[in-house]
Amino acid sequence: MKITTPVQVRFSDLDMARHVHNAVYLQYFELGRMELLRQFMEPDHDWVRTGLILARNEVDHRRPIHLADPVQVQTWCGRIGDKSFDLQYAVQHVQDGTIFAEGRSVLVAFDYHQQASIALPQAWRTALARFMEAAA
Repeated sequence: MKITTPVQVRFSDLDMARHVHNAVYLQYFELGRMELLRQFMEPDHDWVRTGLILARNEVDHRRPIHLADPVQVQTWCGRIGDKSFDLQYAVQHVQDGTIFAEGRSVLVAFDYHQQASIALPQAWRTALARFMEAAA
């Protein structure tokens, strides 16, 4: 299953060339990432006890986004490791599916009290597998 999240392109997202600035795509990825995590994380989850570290972000820009473009981001799980997982993103036009950008994030399970990476909790593994299998 891919999670689809609407994106509101704001005037402040634009650069001098009048299209969305390259750094803003990471914010769009974050919108999708948080929507996917909300699908299985408890609303009162203790992020200090069992948190996440964003270890890597990749963006492949395909076409510029302009202010009036209707935009959404699709998010799914691309890989599940022992202590980390990858999320994949496609920022696209709502109506015709044109891809504006694609990307990937690596997230590492982390215990902030111990200041160390930890094994992915089994409940996260199970939930992430649902998002991965359906997208494959």
